[in-house]
Amino acid sequence: MSGLVPRRDVTIQVMEQTLKLAEKNLGEMCSILASYTRKKAKLRDRADLLVAQLFDFSSTEDLEFQTGLKNLAEDLAMVQDYRQAQVDRLETKVVAPLKAYGDIVKNKKMDLKKLSSDLNREQKELQKLERMRQKSPGDRQGISQAELNLQQASTNAQRSITQLEDTIMDFQRQKLLDIKTIFINFITVEMSFYAKALEVYTHTYLNLEAMDTQKDLQLFSARIKIFDPPVWSLDSQSSPPTIHYSSLPPSSSNPPNPVSVETSGAAQSHALQRGRDEGPAPRPHSNLQHQADKKGQRDETDDDAEEEEEEEEDSDEDMKLTGRRSYAVQYVQMCRSKQ
Repeated sequence: MSGLVPRRDVTIQVMEQTLKLAEKNLGEMCSILASYTRKKAKLRDRADLLVAQLFDFSSTEDLEFQTGLKNLAEDLAMVQDYRQAQVDRLETKVVAPLKAYGDIVKNKKMDLKKLSSDLNREQKELQKLERMRQKSPGDRQGISQAELNLQQASTNAQRSITQLEDTIMDFQRQKLLDIKTIFINFITVEMSFYAKALEVYTHTYLNLEAMDTQKDLQLFSARIKIFDPPVWSLDSQSSPPTIHYSSLPPSSSNPPNPVSVETSGAAQSHALQRGRDEGPAPRPHSNLQHQADKKGQRDETDDDAEEEEEEEEDSDEDMKLTGRRSYAVQYVQMCRSKQ
């Protein structure tokens, strides 16, 4: 009996130490991970405010910058949806199982307290038997009853300690499995979130890189300019600007001959009379008119080609803007196409 008592004491001390360390370490980890999850939720709330501010900011900018900021805001909002899922999974798969160990450890400590009570009862029965042997060695009936009570108390104590050993072993085994599962879930939740976030942010980065800020700068420059400055053409650095007129044919210095004037007038009247008698003569096709018609056709062809090029450029621009959609919009359309 004396050799068995120290062994029991060591066993009880190991059990108490196991429960004490589990309560301390698991409680601190639960507190830390709960705080970690709350900070994730606060980060989500702050990011939502950033998304709203980006939408407001984009509405005040020109098309290129507006498209880029709007895509950025939509992608950030999508990441916050993933963050919300991360918070929910952390609370369900990490914090809740650790929190449940508070009640589990409390129940094991109650079992350990019951064992201590049984051991104390056994110790009292043993002390009672020893006093009876010392005071009344001739009272065989009393001594026999005391021995019977001691045996019963020892049996109860042994049964309690055996049950508690099995309980503590199951507790330790379950604790190790649970801790392993909890942190596997923790790492899985974190990897899932950051993988999704990296996928979205990669697309967002490419969208931001594709932003042509020069276009918006040109529009802004056109809005703030009132008029273009005049351009003067100078013949030399010292001479003032001059205006060049087209030269007129020089007039003759000699007076006209009256005889030649009369002769030409008679010839002209005779030609007019012959023209009225014969009717209008067919007018030959002018070479200048033909060249003008060809030039007009070329101008129309060039205008059509320019219009087609402008339409192609507009369509290319629309395709670029359409291709620079946010990842969130593309993801929604992909899900709809699968359905």
